[in-house]
Amino acid sequence: MRTLLRQEGFKLLKKKSTYLVTLVIIIIILGQAFLGKIYPKAIPVKMFFTSSFGATTMVVFVLIAASATSLSMEFQYGTIKELIYQQYSRSTILLSKWLIMFAYSLYLYIMTGIVALIGKVIFANNKFALGDNDIYSNHLTFLQQWLSQMGSSFITLWLVLSVVFLFATLFKSSTVAVTAGIVGFFALNAIGILMFKVIDKFHWFRWNPFNFLNYANQVTDPARQALTKLTNNQLLIGSLIYTVIFFGIGLTFFRKRNV
Repeated sequence: MRTLLRQEGFKLLKKKSTYLVTLVIIIIILGQAFLGKIYPKAIPVKMFFTSSFGATTMVVFVLIAASATSLSMEFQYGTIKELIYQQYSRSTILLSKWLIMFAYSLYLYIMTGIVALIGKVIFANNKFALGDNDIYSNHLTFLQQWLSQMGSSFITLWLVLSVVFLFATLFKSSTVAVTAGIVGFFALNAIGILMFKVIDKFHWFRWNPFNFLNYANQVTDPARQALTKLTNNQLLIGSLIYTVIFFGIGLTFFRKRNV
């Protein structure tokens, strides 16, 4: 396992995109914070800070692409056969990729958070204090709001990534897995109104996996509970359960897949 983890980490660190992503995220955060200082009406820094100045969405795209390609490219280039011939079990191979992506996601979220704090201090320190109440978020402080959004979006992210890894075990092309992840992430906006109507009529439908993508939104907007018909704790636990289920299904397919 240690050898596989070192190999996966080496692959990630050798990609130029790994460093380019970090640079672009830093530019986006500091750029948004700077523009918020110049154009406060167009870019309200108080609201943008709680989403790390809009960088969270880009982090999601990056991790969807990285997760999908980490496995599918092994099939595209035939390197998966070499790993199996080295007497690594398929479970170990897939687990090593999960762990490296988990470490990468932690790095991106922590890095994004640190840079957001720096942007706030440099460009918006006189606009608000972290201990001030955010009147639009159930009277949480900006710090609580920011941490809540970061934590809940991380949970939702990994629910999406579990589906991405599932599709990556089924198809040789990373395009399908990436598309599935992006569509899954944004599908809620497309089907949300219809889904909520169905949930309102058939309460059992609230347990469908799409509904759990609302977790991050509901944490910052408690009124959404009237639509999801689930509490924050139920959304949290359900998100974790579905994540484990999708990982389990993906592992089962990967074990049976021909290489």
